[in-house]
Amino acid sequence: MVAEMPKKMKTEQKTFPVNLLLRGRKCLVVGAGKIAVRKIGNLMRVSAEITVISPDVSNEIRELASKGAISLVQREYLEKDVDEFFLVFAATGDKKLNARILKDCNHKKILACAIDENWKNGGFITPATIEKNGVTVSVSTNGAACRRSRMIKENLSRHLEFTNKTGMIMIGTDQNYMSLTEREPLHLVGDKFDNAGEMLSNLIGVHEFMLINTCNRIELAAFISPSESLEKLLLKILGFEAVSEDSYYVKKGFDAFSHLAFACAGLMSQTPGEKHVTSQLKSGLDYCKNKGWAGSMMQDWFDNTMHLAKHIRQIIEPLFTAFEIEDLSVKYMKDIFPDAKNRNVLLIGTGIIGQAIAEKISDLGCPLTWCYHINPPSPEKIKTKKIKICTLNEIKDHLNSADVIISVATTSAYLIHSGHAPFMDQTRKILIIDLGIPRNVCRELKKLVPNAVIADLDDLKHWHRREEIDMSRIFELSVKIVEEHRPQFEKLMDNGVRSR
Repeated sequence: MVAEMPKKMKTEQKTFPVNLLLRGRKCLVVGAGKIAVRKIGNLMRVSAEITVISPDVSNEIRELASKGAISLVQREYLEKDVDEFFLVFAATGDKKLNARILKDCNHKKILACAIDENWKNGGFITPATIEKNGVTVSVSTNGAACRRSRMIKENLSRHLEFTNKTGMIMIGTDQNYMSLTEREPLHLVGDKFDNAGEMLSNLIGVHEFMLINTCNRIELAAFISPSESLEKLLLKILGFEAVSEDSYYVKKGFDAFSHLAFACAGLMSQTPGEKHVTSQLKSGLDYCKNKGWAGSMMQDWFDNTMHLAKHIRQIIEPLFTAFEIEDLSVKYMKDIFPDAKNRNVLLIGTGIIGQAIAEKISDLGCPLTWCYHINPPSPEKIKTKKIKICTLNEIKDHLNSADVIISVATTSAYLIHSGHAPFMDQTRKILIIDLGIPRNVCRELKKLVPNAVIADLDDLKHWHRREEIDMSRIFELSVKIVEEHRPQFEKLMDNGVRSR
């Protein structure tokens, strides 16, 4: 039995990418076929001084020579021909001749390239290149897969068509456009978030973007090449195609810049002036950057927005007392239970808002049971010693003793549902505050536990007296501040477009 000889492995030869400055430099092309003509054209584009040597030439090359675009030597190649040239292309149809040309150039330390498999013995290779709108992009597979390079080049070429004009866009909805019940199905929870991001990242014309999914808003902030068909695709991916046009907003250019600044300043929140949105947006941007969806342009937009939002806050904060969602929850709890400090609180959720609510409950002095699903809480910031930690699987053991249940988890499934009703005390009033999006508490629970007061984000919003705040005056001042930063927006767009 004869052992099979192992197949020879291809040795990958790494290349070092450079752009050669060939204006006025002497470059030689040996050969006059189709590939040679292509090399001549590329050398002409960069204003090289070109000489062509070949015994047989086409009418195209003769015409270039007659116009003085190239120097033509119509004869066989000689070793001395490469002398005094900066760069040489061995572009004949004879592999042995191309190998000899490379050998001559290597001996005389002249930069040379062969168009056939002799390339490995040369000094450089020419990658697949695109030049459009003043941008040059080169693609190389280190000589291993020319077909793959061409495919990538053609794909990038289509993409570059869209990069000449880049604009800001924001598409989204919040509590000012849709009720909690209406927007709940649109929230990007769990796999929906990543799936939407992957679809957006594959769209030609979408350069950078971040997805925003908080308790009261779903938004896309992006740099795109404006196109009506592209905008329709964005709406479809976000799920807005199926709702009425007055249920969402599409803001472009300076309006998009202004909108994100207002949102970061807390003006678009359930409780005007709340500051958690800043950390939520920062976390969202970091996630999108890690996924490769957002880059330097998106980071610059966000940084400028943060600076502008800070300026807005400095001006408008004296006009109202801002309530964070944890303040509002505790305030509502006190309204339902005047003796709130004596009430047992069950808190579900360990994120930014969950941690903040735990601290507020601690300051109030209430006994606290803190429930988590995946990420354990950080109780070291909690002052009270009256605290228990439990998992979601153990929640039924603590429902009977809870006077107040606050749920602030991000999940697509109900955390408190009809199956929990038998574990609750139905002889006394129970307050359930559902801050989750989608909602954490099943609506059917109210029928089974009639002594429970169940409040979601919309209920808290309506309870909180917005009319005490002169929002029209606040927006009037905010618009003026943003308008003063218009040059900042124009500089951001100019730098972004030039950097692409």
